[in-house]
Amino acid sequence: MIHYTCDRCKRTIDPETEPRFVVEIDVRMASAAEPRSDHSEDLDQLAELHDQLQRELNAELGVSLQDDLDEIDDVVCGRDIDDGPDQYDLCEHCFEAFTSNPLGRETTVGYGFSNN
Repeated sequence: MIHYTCDRCKRTIDPETEPRFVVEIDVRMASAAEPRSDHSEDLDQLAELHDQLQRELNAELGVSLQDDLDEIDDVVCGRDIDDGPDQYDLCEHCFEAFTSNPLGRETTVGYGFSNN
């Protein structure tokens, strides 16, 4: 039997009697540098080199190095290698609290009184 626990309040969630919400968080670094204009040309050359190496390796060794080539290609092209975003299970109460304040910041109301 699969067991679910709310990652916020640590309460057990029974998916047969109550809703279970999954929150996926994907965080990545934003690049501050402007993309180069010749970047697309570099990718085309890398893709061509990758295809040529793949054909040669498949002819000699079979497809045993395919995963390694795909990982190298991901690193060179700047793609993430991880399996995806982090996932968190939430009960209904914690989901409502999360959607009302996703960053968990304290909300203070500031009144702008004049200095009269």
